[in-house]
Amino acid sequence: MKKFTYLLLCVLGICVASSCSDDDDNVSLATLTVQLNSEKENVDYTLFQITVTELRSLMVYNCTADDAGNALVNLPYGQYSVVAKDTVNGAATLYGSIESFTFSEQNKLAEINLVNIESTLEKTFVLNELFFNCSSNGSWDNNYYEEYFTILNVSDVPLYADGLSFAICGDYNCVEDDGLKSAYLLRDSIVVSQIYSIPGDGRTYLVQPGEQLVIAHSAIDHTAGGTKPAARNLTGADFEIYVPYEYSMTTDNPDVTNVTVDYSMFQAFSWGYGGYAPMMLLRPDTDLSTYVPAHLANMKVTGAWGNQMQDYLIIPQSWIIDGVEAASADNMLRKVLPVSVDKSYITIADEGMYGGFKNQFIERKSADQGFRMDTNDSANDYVVNVGGQKNYIK
Repeated sequence: MKKFTYLLLCVLGICVASSCSDDDDNVSLATLTVQLNSEKENVDYTLFQITVTELRSLMVYNCTADDAGNALVNLPYGQYSVVAKDTVNGAATLYGSIESFTFSEQNKLAEINLVNIESTLEKTFVLNELFFNCSSNGSWDNNYYEEYFTILNVSDVPLYADGLSFAICGDYNCVEDDGLKSAYLLRDSIVVSQIYSIPGDGRTYLVQPGEQLVIAHSAIDHTAGGTKPAARNLTGADFEIYVPYEYSMTTDNPDVTNVTVDYSMFQAFSWGYGGYAPMMLLRPDTDLSTYVPAHLANMKVTGAWGNQMQDYLIIPQSWIIDGVEAASADNMLRKVLPVSVDKSYITIADEGMYGGFKNQFIERKSADQGFRMDTNDSANDYVVNVGGQKNYIK
């Protein structure tokens, strides 16, 4: 019994040594203050878990912050790493760290500047499957508005998709360059005709590593109950691109969440059945409701007859986290995405009007660990699939 009691006391002693709040009789402890700072407004600092690790012994001290972003931890003087994350349900949105902090009598305050966790990751979200070509039931019977695409988490941590945006390039790679839109590329900007965002409060739409979200133009059963077998059933999509307009050509599916329409020059979602208006995935760093009205530029409509003018939106290239240059093989005249976004391009077969309604789509090649290829080079990353497209059924 005495032997058992002695062993139990030894175990309890180890636990105390691992704690960040109890004193060790043999070690002099002092109080380290960790101060969290963020440029974002209304940050709930009480959600943050702070991990302080002694770099030599790897002893770990875990603490939480108060409403003001302050955390106090008792530990010996030494060299530490300090990491802070607002982890909820296994996922974080903000992150900050100090790789090596010298805790001493003269240095008892560790200030950590918090940033969006995605900015600390090499890879986050990419465009995975892109179905813009649509299908046909036969002569003069095409399946319009069945376009869709997917957004894939290629990181190794769960990420929230809230606030992620996607845009359609305002320039077409199937027409000659008028010089107006391509000139913005030299200013580290790009011209777009539409921009949409995934809604949410910042912690609504969690995407696990290797999983994806499906965004449909019209989230209905385009097979019409199976009578059009070449078409898609998109009732199980995660989001729908519905642009409210009195002449809208699609019907809002109330069972599928709508993306936010930040701007649509056409008052509709317009991608192009040959993919000749490339899509980009964005992470804006500002409020689009105020940004959009201040950054519109009136220019000639690409490919239009005469001198038709419209307001295009100018966005910084720094917002772009992924982009895919797709085109019809015989109509690809020039690249419209900068090589920093996509080094090359992927083409579909050209049959008919810009390759439309041939049931073609592009998807990323498989990569290690069950993820997908992402080298920012569409000719290397994508393959063209014909007639084998998935349905997303509710």
